[in-house]
Amino acid sequence: SSGINAEYGSETALGTAPKIFKYPTKKKYAIMMGFCGDGYRGMALNVGVETIEEELIKALVKCHFIKPENAGELSKMYFQRASRTDKGVSAARQVVSSNLNLGPDIPSAVKQLNQALPEKIVVYDMIKATKNFDSHKFASSRVYEYNCPTFAMAPTLGDTWSGYRISPEVLEKVRNFLQHFVGTKNYYNYTSNKSNTDPSCMRFIRSITVSDPIVVEDIEYIRILLHGDSFIYHQIRKIVGMTIAVLRNVAPADHLKKSFSKERTDVPLAPGLGLVLDEVRMTRYNKKFGEDGIHKPLVWEPYEEKVTEFKMNHILSVIHKKEKAESTMFQWLQTLKKHTFYTGDVLPSILMGGGDQKSETNEKSTEEQTEKQTEKQAEKQTEKQAGIENKTEEEVSVTDQTEKESDGNGEHYVSRLKESIHDAQSFD
Repeated sequence: SSGINAEYGSETALGTAPKIFKYPTKKKYAIMMGFCGDGYRGMALNVGVETIEEELIKALVKCHFIKPENAGELSKMYFQRASRTDKGVSAARQVVSSNLNLGPDIPSAVKQLNQALPEKIVVYDMIKATKNFDSHKFASSRVYEYNCPTFAMAPTLGDTWSGYRISPEVLEKVRNFLQHFVGTKNYYNYTSNKSNTDPSCMRFIRSITVSDPIVVEDIEYIRILLHGDSFIYHQIRKIVGMTIAVLRNVAPADHLKKSFSKERTDVPLAPGLGLVLDEVRMTRYNKKFGEDGIHKPLVWEPYEEKVTEFKMNHILSVIHKKEKAESTMFQWLQTLKKHTFYTGDVLPSILMGGGDQKSETNEKSTEEQTEKQTEKQAEKQTEKQAGIENKTEEEVSVTDQTEKESDGNGEHYVSRLKESIHDAQSFD
């Protein structure tokens, strides 16, 4: 069989002469991009599953923007994403930094790259950056949005239906309640696999705003925008979950205050469907280099029309279609009654299926278990058709969490990526 790089001139395939391609000198670029996360297991490369980065790197190889021998070793490309996204989560404005072999005609390169990418992923621009630019380190802040059906905020279960319209009074309660999360808080109970003394649980949220309601077909939504320096795993979904639980009178009013303590406290995990990375902001980089007369600032204003079009057609439309078809939020609301909203070192036996266990030895709360069971049923047939060897949910969770906590450059994904690149066909 032919070698992985035969197509690009590194090896000879079946005795034929290798194809020679002269690569331009590589330089550091900021890839300004967006994507729909539906059908992908997150942004970062992950062995054995479909990810956004794998699609991006395959397309870069097809276009000769990176050498195939470097594609499986991201450290050689100084490849880094500004912010990780979890399974199914989309991004409207994401930034990736990487060394690329681009010529002088950047608009043509952007067009070529988009032709090589699936329609769920778009590149708005590739901007030459400083030699030491790292999108993760230079990201000053992130803005996430959660698209929430308004019936989730209805005070009673009887109002949970698609024809519900939020009243001005309830909308004001939502806005006021969410202000409790602004500032620096201990989010130990808003994540998992962390000890209550871990300093990374302390997070600063700059602002939270809630849009006026909009109606899409028969479902009304509000957009919850959270602007913070960075967010911990599951933090935003649990903020939304806590808000819904209290406003629906399922959780006691004082449960919010308890959730910021170091005692293990039950906080519901809202569905991931409505979560979107709306924007990564490069304020520090732009202040230092954006006005030096050499480098362009990394801002989103020049692409707003393209961003809006992509977001409407490939992100928000997908969220609405899945909500309408699968009743994701409605189904999740039915699980709230399973929560006991405990506080303390020992989990209630109802959650543990029997005897008491220390919360530090098992931090999987009810809503996480319910979500995993639902996901496992939904994915079983898909994975079978794709020929992917099924892993247990615990194994998937460990793999995903390891990826979220690591800033490694993914050298251990070489085998997975090489198999994908082998099938890539270069453009004429």
